[in-house]
Amino acid sequence: MKETVLILGGGLQALSVAFSLWREGYDVQCIAPAQEEIRHSRFVSKFYASSKNALLEQVREVVAENRIRVILPMSDGMAELLSKHKKILTEDLGCRLPVPEYEIFLKGADKSRLMQFCEQNNFAHPRTRTINTESLKEAANYVGFPAIIKPNRSVGARGITLVRNAEELEKMYPLVVGKYGECTLQEYVETEGLPYYNVMLYRSEEGKILGSAITEIIRFYPLKGGSSSLCKTVEKPELLTECSTILNKLQWTGMADFDVLMNKQGEYKIIEINPRVPASLRAADIAGVNFPQIMVEDLMHRKVEVGEYKTNLYLRYLGLDLMWFLKSPQRFKVYPYWFFSIGRRYYFQDIYAKDPSTWFSWLTAGFSRFLAKRKHITT
Repeated sequence: MKETVLILGGGLQALSVAFSLWREGYDVQCIAPAQEEIRHSRFVSKFYASSKNALLEQVREVVAENRIRVILPMSDGMAELLSKHKKILTEDLGCRLPVPEYEIFLKGADKSRLMQFCEQNNFAHPRTRTINTESLKEAANYVGFPAIIKPNRSVGARGITLVRNAEELEKMYPLVVGKYGECTLQEYVETEGLPYYNVMLYRSEEGKILGSAITEIIRFYPLKGGSSSLCKTVEKPELLTECSTILNKLQWTGMADFDVLMNKQGEYKIIEINPRVPASLRAADIAGVNFPQIMVEDLMHRKVEVGEYKTNLYLRYLGLDLMWFLKSPQRFKVYPYWFFSIGRRYYFQDIYAKDPSTWFSWLTAGFSRFLAKRKHITT
């Protein structure tokens, strides 16, 4: 048995990370909210329901009691917690963390600051301006319409609001900022029928890109912008170079997951960096890139070996793809065909043959949330 690794947070990324490490002989422990399905997984030796009011102290206690050397964050919030308290965790407890220093973290994780950084350094990005009540007109003149109001700190598509003119901007801005905090106004990139990519990279403290993988998102839910329900692994050398250069310029340390759109002119538009492993991390694993192992081996100063990268492999999130099928008018027109998205090149994001109970709990929880939402809408 290799050393114990603590994963901080839940979601499908926690399941993927736990599986990738368990398979390689690591002991995996997890701190996550009590309702997270990862608590059922056989890949996790110990599960701790996270404290709502004293999470940092809980992390310190678990680390000390179990002599944990490596902590891997599963969400933006957990990555920020580790980055903000990196000095305490590394110097006092001897932990090793795949996160950058806090000021660097904010440059990449804050959507507004990242767009400013891209503009200053001529990296591909949509026209973007930070907005407040007094600057709406000036920002709109630069960005143009249609545009999106985008919270600076949010997960997925939460809070993103399309506005078609100045009147809609003035109406919707107070609602979005009231719920999500500071926002930017960003050029709307028409993506219907065009590729949408996730670029996963791990950069070491020595400045080396030790692992990379790119997925093309084929289907996602919610339909207007959400998480991948079907993606495939691809090679895009020019995109890999652009994203790697950004991390080098930022002096980033750790995992980074880029969201990248392509416009009608075939130009890439970098939208954001998620400063942790993505939910679709297993796509990299099936392609031969075991990011969790890469992170642990690098942090423990051991030689990192990466297998041959394989393309045209599909990762399907079946629970979410069922939701897509129920809602999409394209359900019988898509390719790959929904009912035939199985075979040697197809893998599941939420199903593991060696851990079936986890999938059933995820499926049950997903449909419960779907039915609860439908009931709320109808009442």
